[in-house]
Parts: sequence; structure tokens; C-alpha cells
Amino acid sequence: MKLSLLLILGLPLCALADGGLPTLPYIYVEGKAEMEQPADIVTLRFEIAARHPTQAKANEEVQVQAAKIFALLNDRKIAQDDVVAGDLRSEAEYQGNEDAPGQRRTIVGYVVTRPFAVKVREIGKFPQLVNDLLALGVESLSGIEPGLSDEKKLEDEVREKALANANQSATRTLKAAGMKIDSVFALSPVTFPEIRQRIFGGGGGPVAYAAEQMARKVDPSQYRLAPITISQQIHVIYLISPAK
Repeated sequence: MKLSLLLILGLPLCALADGGLPTLPYIYVEGKAEMEQPADIVTLRFEIAARHPTQAKANEEVQVQAAKIFALLNDRKIAQDDVVAGDLRSEAEYQGNEDAPGQRRTIVGYVVTRPFAVKVREIGKFPQLVNDLLALGVESLSGIEPGLSDEKKLEDEVREKALANANQSATRTLKAAGMKIDSVFALSPVTFPEIRQRIFGGGGGPVAYAAEQMARKVDPSQYRLAPITISQQIHVIYLISPAK
């Protein structure tokens, strides 16, 4: 999410004091919101590998493994757009002590690897697919990442709730002081002291996500996806005036 800085139309830039704060009466509040949703998609990350004295043979064995994985994913109705198969990577394996100066090391073979990332959009398919991948020789899963299919929609909902929270907080504080909100001067997902740096030097603050890592168990069918928490903070400057 990019930094969102809103200046009310018609407000001259000279109204900004040092540090970007208004010269008119204002209140600066922070709104917060949080939403927890069960994961409805999962991304599996894994790597296949083959070792052989010759590079060509190691490459051939990896390609055979990859073909079996593609066939499995196709059989499980995993869309091609949800499968990312990385480039082959080949590394020589040596015999000898690399820390011993002057000692010649000899190549004893090659290891060829290929990384995969597979997005599973039907959670019910996930446990059995893990079992099937392991049965095909996938040595380990490097990542099992829960996700949300309607992520953007939920981000927008949480952002709206954070803004409503900021407005409620400001209204409550101003009522006790005999003041009222006139308009929004600026809003940002980062604190205003950081705004100048973010505008000229970097991106905005992202929506925060939290999801517990899945425990690695012997039986993959026992895996459970943790719920995902989406949280948002919004910093708002309201121009204010005495309540009539």
C-alpha cells in the first residue's frame, strides 16, 4: 500500500508549519482496527533435487521429477497460473578440504535443484497434496504459507474501520474540550514525523499481517492453518474549531 497523504483542497501549502503540521488549530489522532479471518488459500514452497556424477544425468533426473509434479498438480486441478516453477540451478560437489590452502579439490558430482511455489485455492486439497508431493520424492517443504483470497477487500475494510476509529477518538476528545472537527487536514498510514522522509525517500507503511507458522508434524494431514490477523493504523490530523 502506498503512502496516502491527503491535503484538503484549497488549503495553501503555506499553512504547513515546520515538520508538515498545520498552523491552524488541529488535533492529531491515531486510529486502529484489526480483523481476524480464517485462511482460505495456502502456498506451498518446496524444492526438488537430484545428485549424480554427471551434470547431464542430474539434470535429467530433476526434469523427470518435475514432470511428475506437473502431472500431479494437473490431476488435482491446480491452475497453471497458480504454479511457479523456478529455473534449474546446478552446483558442483567437491571432495577435499576447502579450508586447506594449496590442496586441490576434485569434482565428485553435481546437484541440480528446481524450486516450486504452488498456490492451493481449495483448502480441502491441501493435506493430501502434501502427502502426494512427499510420495514423489520432495524431501522437505520450505514454506507453508496461509493466505486470503479476498485480501484487497479485507484491507479496505480494515482501513475504513481504522479511519472511523480515529474519527470517534477525536470527536470524543474534542467534545470534552468544547471543540469540534471542521475537516480532515491530512491522513497517513505512517506517523507524520515520518511523512517527509516517506514522500521523498521511500514507500508507505503496509497493512500488517500476522499468521502463526504451521507446526511441522510427522503426519502432514494433521496440519492446521492458523487464522490471519489483518491490522491497520491510520494517523489523522483534523482541523478544529470551538463548538457552537
